Amino acid sequence: MSEPIGTAGIKEFPKACYVILHIGIGPLQFEEISRQNLIVREGERFELREDIWIERLDESTAKNIQQACEPACFRINRDIWDRHLYAFVMRVPDHQRTRYDGLDILHSVISLSRLVNPTSTGDRYCAQVMHFGMKDSVVLPIEYRGASLDVTLGPNSRDWLTRKDGEELRRLMSWATTNKMMLPRVHRAYWNHEYAMRSNYLDIRWMFVVEGLDALINTGSNNNEHQFRVRVKKIADFLEIPVKQDQLTQAYEIRGKLVHTEKFLYGLDQILTLTEHNPIYEKLELILRKTVRRALVDDSFEMSFEDEASVSCRWKL
Repeated sequence: MSEPIGTAGIKEFPKACYVILHIGIGPLQFEEISRQNLIVREGERFELREDIWIERLDESTAKNIQQACEPACFRINRDIWDRHLYAFVMRVPDHQRTRYDGLDILHSVISLSRLVNPTSTGDRYCAQVMHFGMKDSVVLPIEYRGASLDVTLGPNSRDWLTRKDGEELRRLMSWATTNKMMLPRVHRAYWNHEYAMRSNYLDIRWMFVVEGLDALINTGSNNNEHQFRVRVKKIADFLEIPVKQDQLTQAYEIRGKLVHTEKFLYGLDQILTLTEHNPIYEKLELILRKTVRRALVDDSFEMSFEDEASVSCRWKL
């Protein structure tokens, strides 16, 4: 029997995928020895779910994506070299309702990964590979307007995911959907954490992180600083993060002065010396990150932030 007209000899091309590169140096030898190795090696995939994974791309594909996403030069030939550690990849949905439909899910996965371990994976190297896996496939760069393309990390941060991090991320994958809603307090804290990651200035990051914690624990307009000092300390103790109440008092006071534009952070050294800014901020960020992450995998912990009554009951003043 002959083949139906129009189907004989037709080759099925690989499907399109969204790809977001993580550009960085990666672990040094001593870090590899201490098992802080990369989540994947070249040619490997770490499956997060059926349509989303982390992969070390082949050199040619990685270069093509970087060339597509970087600004073109005029009358200058550039040699593109492969700078990616790995890539987050997602198959483009078969039936797209809008342009780049589903890309927000991949962004959510990367934001969730920062609750496990913050990395500088941003939007600068985000593209749609039209036939993923095919040599020299067309690469369509995805351009952003009005958003920070980059993510800023602290000076001592580990800027890559390990296999252990990947296992933790798998536990959070149920939240990478538009059908599952976080509790409002947890949702605000989650976004404040991401806003902080995408802000370059410590003044702004400080406000976002303190306000993210405040969104979780505040139960009214009275004694806000007292609520913050006591409840955040109790959460930190529960999560085994060492912090002193006077540090939380200083953090909240600085946040108030930054919000009301009294001074920049460097001008508030009478509250907290310059050498203490980064250490205290990193501790606040860690408390926020671990609180949100715990809430997303522990139902009873999450419900302690359901409403004012729940907060007052679990985190007593």
